[in-house]
Amino acid sequence: MSNGFPDLPQPPPIDGGLRPPKASYERFTRQAVLYLPVVRGGELIGHLWAAESNPKAAGFVRRLAARAAGAEAADVWGRRLDDAYDRGVPALDAIRRWVGAPEDPVGGAVPAGAREYRAANLDALHELTNPGAPVSRGPLVQDGLYPDGTPADRSQGWGPLVSVRPPSYAARTAAPVLFYPVTRGGTVLGYVWASLSEQAAAYLRRAAAGRDGEVAGGLWEARLAHAFGEGVPAADAVRRLRGTPEDPLAGGVAADAQEGRAANLDELDRLARA
Repeated sequence: MSNGFPDLPQPPPIDGGLRPPKASYERFTRQAVLYLPVVRGGELIGHLWAAESNPKAAGFVRRLAARAAGAEAADVWGRRLDDAYDRGVPALDAIRRWVGAPEDPVGGAVPAGAREYRAANLDALHELTNPGAPVSRGPLVQDGLYPDGTPADRSQGWGPLVSVRPPSYAARTAAPVLFYPVTRGGTVLGYVWASLSEQAAAYLRRAAAGRDGEVAGGLWEARLAHAFGEGVPAADAVRRLRGTPEDPLAGGVAADAQEGRAANLDELDRLARA
């Protein structure tokens, strides 16, 4: 009588316990998306989409205003995408292969010759498909990244530095500075610099290096924080970095790198933005 219904049999145990969710394409992305119209009986019932550069993100956005049963259509496209994922098909190929395929009585079809469109992100596609309808924000990690761009897999990089900087040298100075370029494969990712007269030193990313320059900063700042903890003067700490072997993500400072000088940090900032 533990369940309060003595006349009802106890439910049988679930064989094997809970099963993990089936692996498939990620149904959320923060990237731009490419999408195709899906119609049934001449009516637009939704859009089939794939992330522009994440080969593991794809899905179907149903059109809520469609007279046709969009929920059932979403199930059809979900199964089709699951099948493509199981076969290792990249997301964009998984949606493009359906252009011109015969119309499914439930899922509809992507018309032959349908034009492929681009939306800035998945939110924009949702707004296009269902204007004014609420949109789920999705999981915190999308495309393998946190919202601030930090990789979920830390073997892929340190990502932007945490908001609380570890104990280290001052990050700004008005005094003249010395600096060395941080390079990877011949490309300048940024600069390690130090004040010539104050205990200030840091890494400055090069704007043209984009995200690679940003990711590299984590390791260089960690090295400077370590030197700070050992009581090494700022200028000596940066000079010791010359000859640091090239890291696959953070780059290195060549052993024959020339020590640069700038009248102040603003001058180095201008060099980094050039």
